[in-house]
Amino acid sequence: MKRRALLACLLLLAAVACRAQSGSVAGDWRGIWTNAAGDVFSARITLVQSAACKDCAVKGTASVEGKIVWMLRKVGPKASPEDAVKIGTVLTEKVKGENKGDGLLVLNGYEADDPNVLKGIDQYRLAISDNGKVIGGITLGGGTWTGQFLAVRVQ
Repeated sequence: MKRRALLACLLLLAAVACRAQSGSVAGDWRGIWTNAAGDVFSARITLVQSAACKDCAVKGTASVEGKIVWMLRKVGPKASPEDAVKIGTVLTEKVKGENKGDGLLVLNGYEADDPNVLKGIDQYRLAISDNGKVIGGITLGGGTWTGQFLAVRVQ
C-alpha cells in the first residue's frame, strides 16, 4: 500500500514538473497595456494550445491562439476629444503565435472587431515568468515597439 501511495505521489510530482517545464500559457489572463502617448487599456485574455503546429514538439515550441478583449481605460494628455469620449468602450482582437519554450511568447494579432477604431491589431513579444503566472513585454504599438503589456494568470 505504501508503494502505491509513493508511486501515486511520484506520478503526480512528474505531471506537475512536466507542466511547469512545458510553460503552457493556455488559460485565462488579466492584464494592462500602455503606450508612450499615455493610453491605457485593460485586457481579458483567453489562450489555448493549438493543434495547428505539426512540428512544434520537435522544435520545443507550442502553437497558441486566442482572443484579447480590450477596454479603453484612459487616454493620453494629447488625445483628441473624439478619443476621450471612447473611454469604457471595448474591442476584441484575435491572436495566434508560438510559445517558444524558452520563456518567450510571440503573439500576432490577425483580426479585430474594433468598431470604434480604438487600438486595432498588434504584435507581442512577451516573457513568461518561471512560475507561469505572469507574462509581460513589449508590443509593436503602431510601429515603434513602445507598447508595454503585463498580464497575470487568473487563479
